[in-house]
Amino acid sequence: MPLFLAAYDISDDRARVRVARILSRFGERVQFSVFELRIETAELEDLCESLGGNLAPHDEFDVYPIDERLKAGRIRWQRPIPRWDPVVEP
Repeated sequence: MPLFLAAYDISDDRARVRVARILSRFGERVQFSVFELRIETAELEDLCESLGGNLAPHDEFDVYPIDERLKAGRIRWQRPIPRWDPVVEP
């Protein structure tokens, strides 16, 4: 079964507790705002639906596939991944 790492930054205490309860159904807490999730890729949709109403627009919730069988990059809810210009020009 694939392994994912979920990390979040949620400012509202109640929402943070609800998100932790939801994530505990899908995996195991490894730090205060970090969970290891052993779920099938298809279950990510269920996770997203479960989390939906608990996240505010300014909250961050990221899921990283950490199983070598998965080639996808970070999966991010709520906020687009920032893009920066290069610091050093060629």
